Amino acid sequence: MAESIINQWGQGVPADRLLRQALRTEKEMLPRHKAAVVERVYTFFRWKGCLNQSRPLNQQIRMARELDADFRSHAGKIPSEVLKQTIPDWSFNCLKVTREWLVQIQRPALVWLRSPRGGMHRLERFFRKDIQVVGEGPWRKAFRYFGRHDLFQTPLFEQGAYEIQDLASQCVGHFCQPTSGESWWDMCAGEGGKTLHLADLLEGKGCVWATDKSAWRLQRLKRRAARAGMFNYQSAQWETGKPLPFKRKFDGILIDAPCSGLGTWQRHPDARWTTQLDDVRDLAERQWECLNAAVGALKPGGKLVYAVCTLTRQETQSVVKRFERAHPDFIPWPWKGQEPHLPDCHGEASSKDRHGLTLLPHQWKANGMFMVRWRKTKD
Repeated sequence: MAESIINQWGQGVPADRLLRQALRTEKEMLPRHKAAVVERVYTFFRWKGCLNQSRPLNQQIRMARELDADFRSHAGKIPSEVLKQTIPDWSFNCLKVTREWLVQIQRPALVWLRSPRGGMHRLERFFRKDIQVVGEGPWRKAFRYFGRHDLFQTPLFEQGAYEIQDLASQCVGHFCQPTSGESWWDMCAGEGGKTLHLADLLEGKGCVWATDKSAWRLQRLKRRAARAGMFNYQSAQWETGKPLPFKRKFDGILIDAPCSGLGTWQRHPDARWTTQLDDVRDLAERQWECLNAAVGALKPGGKLVYAVCTLTRQETQSVVKRFERAHPDFIPWPWKGQEPHLPDCHGEASSKDRHGLTLLPHQWKANGMFMVRWRKTKD
């Protein structure tokens, strides 16, 4: 089955979608056998750059597993030159590539859960030793999951007691610092993970407007919101360059912009081999367009948050500098001293500046994420 999925991936469909489609139809397959298929597919893509592409696919899969076994036993002895082959050549021109990052993205990604209001104690009773609470304060709703349940099939999932959401994505919601009663626009909402988190942080008061260009993603958001019991949101199909679907102005706008996704290469190793440098440049232009679209929709004094799950200079610092030069009426909104209690999982978990935050996978043990925030001047 792993060979079949990898061959289909060559036709342009992401590996995680192919795995969901293939395993959903295998009603008689044991969970451990499904897990073995997932492991073979993702291990192949993690080590794809080190494999002899002229060999038959089954031999490449076997070689990838051997490389992975050596890595798990002796990660410190794997030469850096070998690790550098696990990412595309163009990426070295876009970010500072460190050995620590290369080692981290070769490991299986951790599973993180978020509990909406009222769900925390039910999770602790149901999963018991299979979860670990991280942090304090608002972070008491973030959990690391260790178990082997099918998390989409538990009764608690059906009851909306948790969402499967990476820790870095959860940090975006806290970084927005929404206040009860505010109105927010989640511009590039996708399937609504951050929309639902914002709605939860608003404590059911105020409203989140969610827009996305894909109707099927907004339909997924609708189902997720119903399961979670979150109804303080509205959604509309929209993309940059078209008239806004509303006339109101917002207290806050979150732009979780489309990006190259380098921060997710640990979780989605096949994405390393589909993204190109031209994509990074095109996406930086789209991110600029999103920021410009937000300018006129924000109230004086309103909050603007820009977030991307990538680490390339073109999509992070370069976009920020371009925006700040063009819009001096947006001033940095410092977060030092106001930030939530971030979980200190493994030492220093981020790099900080006066109004931005970069989460690095090898320090955070989650996706890489870049965030920055401003306030619109009242004049």
